[in-house]
Parts: sequence; structure tokens; C-alpha cells
Amino acid sequence: MNTSKMITLLQLLALVAGIKELWAAKEYYKQQKKRGAIASLCMGIFACACAIISFTGIL
Repeated sequence: MNTSKMITLLQLLALVAGIKELWAAKEYYKQQKKRGAIASLCMGIFACACAIISFTGIL
């Protein structure tokens, strides 16, 4: 496996982790756990943003 494929896989992994955190935030919110929902939402947005920025090559 060459380096570019590994980087692409890591980018996809970050995007999937971000989406998973966003989904967890929704579940926390349904359970009336607002602090957990806010924390999970922030982590999900951050992970998705990092993955998208990495995909586009800005960084």
C-alpha cells in the first residue's frame, strides 16, 4: 500500500468518525443528555471539517 492510498483511507476514516459522532449527538439529544450532545456535536463537526479540508488539499 503506497502512501497516497493510506492518506486517502485516513481521510475517509476521519470523515466516517465525524459522521458517527454526529449520529451519537443526535442519540444523546434524544436521551435528554444535552452536555453529551453538545460535546459529541462539536467533535463530529471538527472531524468532518478536518476530513473535508484534507480532501480538498487546503492543508
